[in-house]
Amino acid sequence: MFTMKNIIIGFLSIFTLLMIAEACTSIDDKAKANVEIKRQDSLKAIAKKDSIEACTKTIMDPNNPKPMALLMRVQAANADSMHQQLLRGEKLDSNQYPFIHFYLVEPTDPKVLEPQFFENARTFKRAYEEVFTHPTAQKKFYNIMINGCIKCHEKYCSGPLKRIRKFPIGTSPL
Repeated sequence: MFTMKNIIIGFLSIFTLLMIAEACTSIDDKAKANVEIKRQDSLKAIAKKDSIEACTKTIMDPNNPKPMALLMRVQAANADSMHQQLLRGEKLDSNQYPFIHFYLVEPTDPKVLEPQFFENARTFKRAYEEVFTHPTAQKKFYNIMINGCIKCHEKYCSGPLKRIRKFPIGTSPL
């Protein structure tokens, strides 16, 4: 039946199969580990390259923005900051957010400088001042101010509307 020769051959066969399986598993684990190390090295290289480029390269705007566009970006950043403060229940201070006279500088499109544009600017300035005049109703007057932005941008420069429509508080975007 089972001779010593058959037992030894069987044992060696099983041992050999186990060794091959172990070798394949450890090769597979080593290969996976090497792939992971290479992936991490690649990610580090990309991150390093991106951070170097970010530090050495200025952001280029292909549209060569005019002063009004630049002031509008500051105004949008202020509106976003005001939005966050109001959501936290903090009161807004006019010293922290001085009014920006964006309508006095060169626009991207000079055709916007028509009477309705200046009327919209005047209305916006009044709404802006109301935000600070009514400390207990700042959210309400902030929303009125933002709605003024939306109405003007619907007529004169629709590009930033998607962003502006996210600024109202407690209401669905227009």
